[in-house]
Amino acid sequence: MKPFRFEGRTGSPIVVAHRGAPDRALENSLASFTLAVADGADMIEFDVRLSGDGAPVVVHDARTGRTAKENVPVASATAARLRSVRLKNGEPLPFLPDVLDLIHGKVPVNIESKSPGAMAAVARALGNGGYPGAVLLSSELRDECLAARSLLPNLPCGLVTRRPSASDLAFCRRRGLPSIHPDHRTLSVLRTRKVKEAGLLLVPYTVNDAALFFRLADSGADGVFSDRAEALRAAWRERCLGG
Repeated sequence: MKPFRFEGRTGSPIVVAHRGAPDRALENSLASFTLAVADGADMIEFDVRLSGDGAPVVVHDARTGRTAKENVPVASATAARLRSVRLKNGEPLPFLPDVLDLIHGKVPVNIESKSPGAMAAVARALGNGGYPGAVLLSSELRDECLAARSLLPNLPCGLVTRRPSASDLAFCRRRGLPSIHPDHRTLSVLRTRKVKEAGLLLVPYTVNDAALFFRLADSGADGVFSDRAEALRAAWRERCLGG
């Protein structure tokens, strides 16, 4: 595995494929990730939770019901039980090794820990499989960010937050987190300026409108998370061609 480096970009803001390509396939499914890989996405983001017996499962919610045919609580179910769950598109609920095997370094990944202890499972999966690609870690749980810095010190980790508070900025600077990922709806001119003055990369979520994407990029955002990543990338290319 290798660290994802924002500074390696050529000047255009990064558009992160949020949970794959959910505008065309079910979020956090292998079909969604396959589409994002085929797009040559700037980066694919996905979420990891732990099963009751410690297996890393790729799912956003604490229960499977929104995207699966059964409503199973992830944290209290065994891996065997969760492997029997079918998503609403008919696929099995994916586990972290399944997703890493599919993407296999073709595009960078952002792995977000959604539950305590998940970052340790991510570290094991990346190390055991000798993952060949670029990785950015993240979490809204500060202890998970600290685990990332301890277990995978060579990989960058971003703090996910609703709004970038002074405490968030201080935590990122103190702990060596290079980026912060806030809800775009909480970003004011002042908050954006504070993030940039702190020397942090700003990557807000979840931005699906091209005009909003342009405004955020023009105001200092280094990228965005989007459910329509390929459409936004196309809009940016068109904007650049139009001068």
